[in-house]
Amino acid sequence: MRSEDELIGALRTAGEHAPDDGTGLLAGVALRRRRRTRRRLRVLAAATAVVVLSVGIRGALLSGEGAGDVATTPTSGPSAPRSAPVGELWPGAVFTFAIEGPGGARRVPITGLSPTQLLILSRMPRMQAEGTLEVYDSKSGSSRKVAELPRSGRFVIGSVAADGKHVVWQSSTGKSALEIWTAPLAGGEARRVTALSGGRSDVDAISVNGDQVIWSERSGGVWRVPLTGGAPDQITGTDGLHLLRWPWASDAPAGPDLGDRNQTVLVDLTLITSHEVDSLPGAKGVRCGPHWCLGRRAGGSFVQRIDGSDLRDVKGVFGRPKPLSMAPLLNRFVPLADGVHDLATGSTGTIDARTLALGAAGEPSTVLYWRKGPGSYGVLNLAAIPSAQ
Repeated sequence: MRSEDELIGALRTAGEHAPDDGTGLLAGVALRRRRRTRRRLRVLAAATAVVVLSVGIRGALLSGEGAGDVATTPTSGPSAPRSAPVGELWPGAVFTFAIEGPGGARRVPITGLSPTQLLILSRMPRMQAEGTLEVYDSKSGSSRKVAELPRSGRFVIGSVAADGKHVVWQSSTGKSALEIWTAPLAGGEARRVTALSGGRSDVDAISVNGDQVIWSERSGGVWRVPLTGGAPDQITGTDGLHLLRWPWASDAPAGPDLGDRNQTVLVDLTLITSHEVDSLPGAKGVRCGPHWCLGRRAGGSFVQRIDGSDLRDVKGVFGRPKPLSMAPLLNRFVPLADGVHDLATGSTGTIDARTLALGAAGEPSTVLYWRKGPGSYGVLNLAAIPSAQ
């Protein structure tokens, strides 16, 4: 019998694997119950029919006579892996984004909020201390303001996170001084959550979950504070840990500047349970998300499961000074020097561009973009790629 904590952990892991199709756990249980009921009814009906069958018909069935009259419906398996331009492979996830917005504002993607919405940063030229966070709709090409960045601070790009209701970000107010701010994602006035100073201000990752903001320090340790404000509180048992995205943390920072060091554990911060990473012998720079790990060895780059299984070679990850991501994005996508590899299908979407960029977010972004012309970016929103199931 599993303990309650183990059951909660198992349900969370199942949720990480489940496609986001809007079907909840309880709905899935109900669906399976209805299917079992229908199967039982079919079995009872079949049993009743057998009782009234004649011996001659039973003999014909057992001998195989009449088998050609039984219709079968072929089932189609997954499509074969292939390599093609991202616009051909995932047409609904690729679009063109104008760099210049209304009034001459310079815009840059941050992360995907949904298959059609992006969180973007908009800044007026020569006004580095102010800017606006906006939600951009790729279908309509329009955007709406979420919040203006505070003028008292210096916005630090690479430190924004959003869930379905709130957006949080950090502003540097001086040397070794930092403020964390929040605003409703639907739009509203920005509000300061807390201020950090000294070593506490060296934040390497930030996330938001419900009514709290969570972050980790570059030296290790995961902290949180309610969005309503208050004194920061370190989450028990997180010394030396670094936030990946809530609720996951690692014993190795997610940044690409750590050389050969391997991640050894993945920690669920809601239960403070650890999952050991079984790295491939001779592997270097291994980094893991909730299910997949990415690393390199003498033969090139590879991916594997946390337990060391399902080892696969993936070419092109380290074809630049630094990889775009140190772990697969959305538990599925590996950014390459010239595209994206999909672990779910084995296919690779190629991008013909000199340089690719990953949206600068405080937790792993779901947006890649590149220069498409003098005034536009090509954008791939990974959140818009259909489920492989």
